[in-house]
Amino acid sequence: MAIPSAALEAGTGSAAAAGTVAVVAPDNECRYAAALVCQGWQPVAVDLAPRLRPPAASTTPDAPGYAHRLEHTGSLKHTVKSLRELEVSAVVAGSAAGIPLAERVARTLRLTGADPDASLLRHDRGAQAATLEQTGLPALRSVRTTSLAEALTWAENHRLPAYMLAPAAAGVPVEPVVCEHEVQISATWPSMRREAAHHSGDEHLVVAEYLSGRRYLVNSVTRVVDGQADHVVTDVWAETRASSGRLARTDLLSRHQLLTRALHMYVLRVLDALGVVCGPVTSRIAYAADRGPVLLSAVALPDTSPADRALREATGHDRLAAALDVVIPPAPGQLISAPTGHRVTRVHLHPRLSGRIDPWTARILRGLPTVAAVSPDLQATAPAAPPARTEVVLSSSEPDAIEGDYRIIRALERECLYLAAADAPHRFERPT
Repeated sequence: MAIPSAALEAGTGSAAAAGTVAVVAPDNECRYAAALVCQGWQPVAVDLAPRLRPPAASTTPDAPGYAHRLEHTGSLKHTVKSLRELEVSAVVAGSAAGIPLAERVARTLRLTGADPDASLLRHDRGAQAATLEQTGLPALRSVRTTSLAEALTWAENHRLPAYMLAPAAAGVPVEPVVCEHEVQISATWPSMRREAAHHSGDEHLVVAEYLSGRRYLVNSVTRVVDGQADHVVTDVWAETRASSGRLARTDLLSRHQLLTRALHMYVLRVLDALGVVCGPVTSRIAYAADRGPVLLSAVALPDTSPADRALREATGHDRLAAALDVVIPPAPGQLISAPTGHRVTRVHLHPRLSGRIDPWTARILRGLPTVAAVSPDLQATAPAAPPARTEVVLSSSEPDAIEGDYRIIRALERECLYLAAADAPHRFERPT
């Protein structure tokens, strides 16, 4: 008995929808479904069959809001047939794992999209560095390989002050590791390779030169105008790390700063080199004093976060709406408040002790004057175990107000935000 390659599962859809959009391999962080419904479109999820998913995504994401779900089991022909039956007129990737299939589906449906034969350029840092070097743009010296011997040979031949070891796949929750010599590369290699395979299904790693400059996050959207790709940088953020190397805060930069303009111009050239034709791209850039901006990685996905609303109020830019407007007609005009021009800071928290958040302290944190948003674990009324990323968003026209609340948040995190073990006394009494 033949098993169909795309099994359709009906859901609740809207008969009056303006059209249907396929979201390929949406994960639990994908927010396209709600955004599409808000714009009057019907979202359809294309889930990868279990054998095609990375081990970390072994179960179907719990992503509500889709009118239909279908499963891609390997046959592009059958998946496209199912999408045609649903009258799909646009395709977007719902995760890094969905980028290659989304580009193949878009081409088969004769929709605007990037070249699927060069899909690695939109989600693989090794392929990106090699392409930028070939085109003459500033790029990391690096090697992409699954062979430790090849990686060690490359490191020995280059003799750099320090190296960065990372998964080749961009957009996976695995932090790069800085290695000072080949011995550290050898020691870190097995665990890094396991983590890369677990989260991306790809065992390729990248050994690259380590640049000590500050890191920046650059978000962009590309649309086709008169047959040409038109790139627009929407927002630029500066990362600050603690002495331990952990990400401490991310600050929205003014578009009028000279540094912002330099990053802007560099990213426009990078997007052309990576073959970006339409849609969002999140780029991570290092700025070295002697070389200027250098791409660390790029992934063709929107960088959604709890700061999205504060970003929209500060700049007038709606990240998800902008990402969708390049593949579907924009929603009817709505009244949008004038941008406030506020400063926005994302404060990144790192659990200690038991890792469980004390709801009493979290309530104090939420009440600080500049707090604009918090991640869901900081809204719980019972002790909550935070996910991998916990953050607080600060927004204000007064820089000193943001800095004052930032110091308070760090004091709360240090002293009482996380509950101690059950047998350890708490340092503060709770009101009864």
